[in-house]
Amino acid sequence: MSKNIIAVDLGASSGRVILAKVASQKIELSEIHRFANQLISRNGHDCWDLDALLAHIKQGIDKVLQQGIKPDSIGIDTWGVDFVLLDKNRKPLGDFVAYRDKRTQGVMETFFAEQMSKQDVYAETGIQFLSFNTLYQLRAIKQSNPAWFKDVERLLFIPDYLNYRLTGVQNCEYSNASTSQLLNCESKSWSKKLLNAIDIPSHWLLEPQLPNHVIGHYETKEVQIPVVSVASHDTASAVVGAPLQNENTAFLSSGTWSLMGIERLEPIINAHTTELELTHEGGAEGRFRILKNIMGMWLVQRLQNEFSQFSFPQLVDMAKLVTPFRSLINPDDQRFLNPSSMRAEIQNYCRETSQPIPETIAELSRCVYDSLALKYRKVFQDLQSISRVELDSIHIIGGGANNKFLNQLCADVCHTPVQANPTEASSLGNIVCQLVALNAINNITEGRELIRQSFPIDSYTPQPIAHLQQAVDTFTQLLTLTARK
Repeated sequence: MSKNIIAVDLGASSGRVILAKVASQKIELSEIHRFANQLISRNGHDCWDLDALLAHIKQGIDKVLQQGIKPDSIGIDTWGVDFVLLDKNRKPLGDFVAYRDKRTQGVMETFFAEQMSKQDVYAETGIQFLSFNTLYQLRAIKQSNPAWFKDVERLLFIPDYLNYRLTGVQNCEYSNASTSQLLNCESKSWSKKLLNAIDIPSHWLLEPQLPNHVIGHYETKEVQIPVVSVASHDTASAVVGAPLQNENTAFLSSGTWSLMGIERLEPIINAHTTELELTHEGGAEGRFRILKNIMGMWLVQRLQNEFSQFSFPQLVDMAKLVTPFRSLINPDDQRFLNPSSMRAEIQNYCRETSQPIPETIAELSRCVYDSLALKYRKVFQDLQSISRVELDSIHIIGGGANNKFLNQLCADVCHTPVQANPTEASSLGNIVCQLVALNAINNITEGRELIRQSFPIDSYTPQPIAHLQQAVDTFTQLLTLTARK
C-alpha cells in the first residue's frame, strides 16, 4: 500500500491541510498549510467566513500539487451542528451564522415549553441538550426570518457544503448530521416528529449516508482528485484515529471542546442516560459515540487572547505553581460559551459563589485546569455507571494530548490510568476513512492498528492528590447551582 492523502481538519479556531504519506504499514504526516478560523461579525451576528476557509483549502491543495504529488484523495472534517441553507439557485441564504452566536438564547427552553418535552426529544434522538444544536438554530431562524423558509431548497452541514463547493455534488454525511438533534437515533434517519415540531419540510434534507465513500472529484490544474465523505464531524474522525483496543477504555478528545465518551455498536437510551444527558453521536461504520461535551480548551484559548504576552506552555508552567483547587468553576456554565472577557466572567463566577477570586493569569489558568479535571472525573463516573463493561483507562487524543500537566491531573483526579496521543487524531481518523474508501484497508480496526504502528503513546499513572475529596464536594455544589438555573 502506497498512498498520498490530503486531510483537511477544520476546528473552531484553526484549520490545517495535512498530507499523509502511507507506505510500509506506516503513516507519515506533514502539515502543508495552517490558517486561522475566527468568528467575524456580520449583520449583528457571529459568523464563519466559509469563503475564506474554502480558499485556504484550495491553497493547501495547490501547495501539495506544487510538490509534484498527485493526491489519491481528499477528505474534510469540521465541527458539528452548523449548516448552510441554499436557495433554488444553489446560493446561500443569509450569513454563515456560528453556533456561538446569541440567536439561540432561550430558544431551547421555549421549545420544551411549547413543542416537545426534553424526555421525548432525548428518547427520539439520544442527543445531549446544547442550546446551539441545529434543532434550536432552525427554530431561531423560523422566529426571526420566516420568509426565508419558502426559498430554501437544501440544508447542508458545513463539511457537506465545503465538499459541494469542491465537487458540485450534494451529500449528507451521517456523523455530522447526528449532532443536529434531528436524527432518530435508532433508524439513523431524520425524525419526522422533530421536523414537524419546527415546521421543516423533509425535502430540505438529504438522507444521511455512512462515511467512507467517494462522493465526487475536485478538478484543478488538469488534475482530478477524488473527494471522500469521511467521518466529517471532527470528533467522529478523532475517535476513528484513537487507537482504542477494547471497550474498557474511555476516550477524551481534547481540543477547543473536550469530548469524553465510549464507543459502542448500539445506543444506550434509558432513564439513566436520559438523566445524565449523555449524547449518542454517530461514528464511522454506524458506530455510536456515547459521550458528553465539555467546554474544553476554549476557556484557556480565550484567557490567552487576553494575556497574549504569554504562550500556552507558559500558562501551564505558571499554573503548576498555584495552590490546587483554590478556585473552581463549572466549565459548562452557559456564561462561558462566548463572553466578551473570559477573565472577567471567571472572576465574576468565583465572586458570586463566594470563592477566592483568581487575579493573575496563573491563578485563572489553574482554576480552569482544576475545573476541567474535576468535570472529567464526573463524566468518567457517569460513563462507568452506564457502561456494560468496567472502564479501566482513559485515552486522550487531539491537541490537548500535548498538555502533560492536564493529562497527569486527569489521571490523578479520575484516579485512573491515562494514555495520550496521537495529537493529530482528527486528521488520522480522516485519513483512515479515506483509506477504507480507496480499498487500501478493510475497516477502521485495521486503521487503528496502522496508527499504533506509526505513533508513540504516552502513559500517566495516577498519583495521590491532597484535598481531592474537598474539591470534589465543592465542585459538586457548583454543578448543582448551575442545574437550578
